[in-house]
Amino acid sequence: MHEALGRRAVMVTVDATGHDSYLAEGNACGDRTVSHFLTTGERPHRDTYCR
Repeated sequence: MHEALGRRAVMVTVDATGHDSYLAEGNACGDRTVSHFLTTGERPHRDTYCR
């Protein structure tokens, strides 16, 4: 996806299982990263891995 979309493709990976990791797993890093994007439209500067 990076090759096809360039800067438009940014991946946020959360160390959790299932499809409900946003606001459901208690991962502050993932919740903060996604909430920031949803409220501002600003993508992370690079791929982000949240433990």
